[in-house]
Amino acid sequence: MKYLEDLRKQIDSLDEQIVALLVKRMEIVKEIGKYKKENNLPPLDDIRWQEIIKSKKGFIKKIWEIIHKEALKIEKKI
Repeated sequence: MKYLEDLRKQIDSLDEQIVALLVKRMEIVKEIGKYKKENNLPPLDDIRWQEIIKSKKGFIKKIWEIIHKEALKIEKKI
């Protein structure tokens, strides 16, 4: 049982790190959104998005699509 608890603690720690990194990522997205608005650029850079999505596979690709949708929502609000 101790082994299982240790593994779960490791997962909890990783989850906290993932959330912290996502928060930091979205803060940068806000800065990108401000820059794009100030320079009359559209929120979606389709060429960059295609490059990113080509480099991802399977489950990671699905996660990146969700992250990207949220990032676009943030950029459009600015």
